[in-house]
Amino acid sequence: MELEEFKNQARVGVGRRKVAITNSWGVYDAYKLARKNGWYNIGKAVSEKDFYAIVRSVNKLIADEIAIGHTVKFPEGMGHLELRKRETGVSIVNGKLKNTYPVDWSETWKLWFEDADAYEKKLLIRDEQPFVYYVKYLKFPATYNNKTFYQFRLNQFVKKALKQNIKQGKVDTLW
Repeated sequence: MELEEFKNQARVGVGRRKVAITNSWGVYDAYKLARKNGWYNIGKAVSEKDFYAIVRSVNKLIADEIAIGHTVKFPEGMGHLELRKRETGVSIVNGKLKNTYPVDWSETWKLWFEDADAYEKKLLIRDEQPFVYYVKYLKFPATYNNKTFYQFRLNQFVKKALKQNIKQGKVDTLW
């Protein structure tokens, strides 16, 4: 058995995850709303293809700014996104060991593939990095209602680009 076969058998929920999001607005809903409201006096109607291209290009610009560590401030009082970091380490809290180092999943899967006892005990290999970086959506400067219902999550490509820039020393941030 190869390592990839082992991973597929050992993982819970093999294959693509099926996520059902209901009662949510998407790009097509935004297109229909803009069309219904006369394009909000922008002067010219936009085709559906062009609307999608505009949304994709704006999303790419936001992703590029995040990947190089810049803060993205949204217009119209929508808050902003900023890169933050927190310290990692090992400590004892209330008599229990607390380890905040991130898990190195590639090395952990290799260990589990080679050692069945480590797989049964679910031993994890940690990557001893001094800091963990994350992107935070700051809602406190926002002026819209129902802020608790909004969230922002990075996709896999932005995370990888950000990780590469951090490892190369191109990106750093304050706490």
